[in-house]
Amino acid sequence: MSQNDTNGPDSLLAALPHLLLALIEDELSNNDSASDDELRHYFVACGLTIEQAERAVQYRPAYATDIYWGGATPIRTGVGLRYNPETGWLEPA
Repeated sequence: MSQNDTNGPDSLLAALPHLLLALIEDELSNNDSASDDELRHYFVACGLTIEQAERAVQYRPAYATDIYWGGATPIRTGVGLRYNPETGWLEPA
């Protein structure tokens, strides 16, 4: 699952505390050196359950390829707004 199947907030992750969710999304967006397994272990060490960590890593492809605007991200809303450099506009991811 690289995108939320329900087209809404992810039920396992969206309710996490804001700072923890920000950390997760930052790692998904910017950490291209860690393996998926290393990222899972890191998320668990930061306080996620194994199930939450696994779900977070499943979003990695979506966060690695798109830049999302504000809180409109796949985890928080199910549909992200991404910047399209060709048009210069924000569009649904």
